Formats: sequence, structure tokens, C-alpha cells
Amino acid sequence: MMRYTKSAFRYFFDKGPYLVLLSIVPSLLTALLFSPTATLDYLLEYREITFTDFGALYADIHRLPYSVFYLGIIGMVLYVVAFALMFGIVDRHMRIGEFTLSFRRAKTRLNYNLLTALRFGFFYGVAFLLGDVLLSVLYYLWAVAFGAGAEWLAFSTLSWLAVSALLLFVSTGMMLWAPFMLHTGLRSYDAFRMGWRQMSGRRIPAALALFFVYVPAIVVTVVVGALTESVLWRVVADGVIYSVVLSFYVVLMYTVFYDVTGTERMDLQKIDIWSRKWNRKIFKHGDKEDEKGD
Repeated sequence: MMRYTKSAFRYFFDKGPYLVLLSIVPSLLTALLFSPTATLDYLLEYREITFTDFGALYADIHRLPYSVFYLGIIGMVLYVVAFALMFGIVDRHMRIGEFTLSFRRAKTRLNYNLLTALRFGFFYGVAFLLGDVLLSVLYYLWAVAFGAGAEWLAFSTLSWLAVSALLLFVSTGMMLWAPFMLHTGLRSYDAFRMGWRQMSGRRIPAALALFFVYVPAIVVTVVVGALTESVLWRVVADGVIYSVVLSFYVVLMYTVFYDVTGTERMDLQKIDIWSRKWNRKIFKHGDKEDEKGD
């Protein structure tokens, strides 16, 4: 059950801060378009919900004016770039033991990973948007049926849990899609199918690892919502949550991928196989083996 949780968190606590800093600006901008906590935060307003029509309720949930949504679109574009860089950074570290954020490597990572990151980011965004709209529709239906109050809160909370579980299932199912696209040469659809199949038997351990990241996000949402009604602070909280959760998701993605493929992780050996020190060690070891052979 915990097979991926410990490994992913160990890596994230070590290198995660660099990934979070890399993605913080796209996260803050994306939060102006997609709020990962708006539907949860709205549950705190159960005594004052707006349900004259669905549009009014949806706008009340998300609060931000449509005039700032273009900043969110810019954030999504930047997030595609951030995903492309994170894919290369984490994979290279696990594959050869070298962790680098250098500009020289960034150009190569964008060349190889950008289209995959674009597909991944687009479909992940669509999945989140559909879940957000579905939950908003359920909120509206319960409001029409029960009005504001405890009954609406009870049914809406159950709906939030159900949609969250559905999105968690989709997230684990998509987990190996990007690595299979990047490392197997399969077409997008074939890579998705293979990744979905390979997650069989691994969804619960992966979901459990994600769950331990989601719980602090939920706590932050409740605390921020209880302490202030400031939209600015909610956007900041959303941005931080995006940055932490999505950075962890990339780490977990490659943790699972290396387990599925049976590839040895050089980062766990604390070595860089391309470093001069490592090459000298291998060279000396080879000379000793040759002497034994002679």
C-alpha cells in the first residue's frame, strides 16, 4: 500500500523545493483561471449560497471576474513549459543521477518534451474542468431541491467527495501516459492505453501517495477560508497548492514509471554516472579486472 508513498516523498523532500520554485509563477497565474479549491471553499458558504440560476451560482463559486482569465491562460501556457522542464529534470536525475536546472539542459528538454507536455497539460486541464463543472451542476441541483442550509451542505459534501475520488482515479490512470510517450516511441493513444493497463494493481498505492498530498491542501483551504474572505489570499493558496501537488505528481509519475519498467534508479545510488569521479572509478575498476584476467 505504501510502496510509492515513502519513495516519492523522500525524493520530493530532497528535490521538490526546486520543482516548486520552477512552477510557482505558472501556478499563481493558473489559479486565476482554475481554482483547485473553489468548490471546497464554497461549502463554507452553505448558509448564503446563490442559486437563482446556474450561471450565478458558478460565478459565485469562483468569484474572480472573467476579465482576469487571460492571465490564467498565460499561466497554463507557462505550465506546459514547466511540465516539459520537470519531466526532463526528474527523469535525468533518476536515470543517471544528475540533478540540474541549467539553461543549457533546458533548451534540450523543451525540444524533446514540449509536445508531450502540451498534450498532457491540455487533457489534464480538460479533466479538471469537467470535474469542476460537474460538481457545480450538482451543487446547483441540490440548491434547487433543498435551498441553502444543512441539507444542501450534506449532499454537496458527498458530491465533492465523489467527484474528488473520480478525479483521483483519472489522475492515477493518466500517470504513466507522458513517460510512455516520451520513452517508448508509442503514439499518444497507444501510450495512454499502455499506461492505463500498467497502472492496474498500482492505482491504490499511487492514489494513497496523492492522498497524503491532497490532505494538507484541504486543510490549507479550510483554514484560509475560515480566516479570511480575501480573494487574493485564496488565489495565493491555490497557487501554492497547484505548485506543490503538480510537482509531486511528476515525481510520483517517474517513481511509478521506473518501478513498472524495472529500471535501476541512479539517484538512489547517490551517484552521477556521467561525472568525472564516477568515470574514473569505473576506469580503475576495469583496469583491475583486466589485470585479474591477465
